[in-house]
Amino acid sequence: MIGELYRNFETGKEILIGPHALFERLSTEGNATSVFKYYITLNLVLAVLTPMANILGFPSDVIHASTNAQMAAYKFSPVLEQYLVISRHFWTGILTLTFAVLNLPEFVLFYHLSAKLLGGKGGWLASLKTVVYPATPSILFGWVPYSDFIFGLWTGFFLVPGFHYFHKISWGKSTGFAAFLVGLQILYVILSGGRWLIEP
Repeated sequence: MIGELYRNFETGKEILIGPHALFERLSTEGNATSVFKYYITLNLVLAVLTPMANILGFPSDVIHASTNAQMAAYKFSPVLEQYLVISRHFWTGILTLTFAVLNLPEFVLFYHLSAKLLGGKGGWLASLKTVVYPATPSILFGWVPYSDFIFGLWTGFFLVPGFHYFHKISWGKSTGFAAFLVGLQILYVILSGGRWLIEP
């Protein structure tokens, strides 16, 4: 198990340093189980560090949180604290991981349909990879205060090679769609203060 955790963190490091080469290799490697385990590993880190940031006075909102799972956990954890008399910070960690898992199918479906509209050739596994691997910056560093926009933008940049390598979509279409998503997300957050559109 320790070896698998180490491999997942090594994968995360490789993605942050050189996503193009790794995405090209991962387009023909791995299965749904390995991708999901990678996703869970990163979200375990997020689930531990997000409550710590909350304790230090940084709420999980659109300013300080990079994923929908954190914001949902922050919203519902006081309810569980009230009824179950266990600290909301404990529940924030549990719910961050829970909502990350529950949100995943929704994002896979959205990216899959989007890829098909763009002429993508990949299947559901390609869509799962397109959700999970480009989201590495947001999940791994989503707990850092005042940096949600930075990591959201970073994820948006990674979507370009994600759609290109996993779904065989042209660079032009991948870049245009990623730019559209980032722009739409910025507008949506400004107008509504609502949830993110590209990060589980």
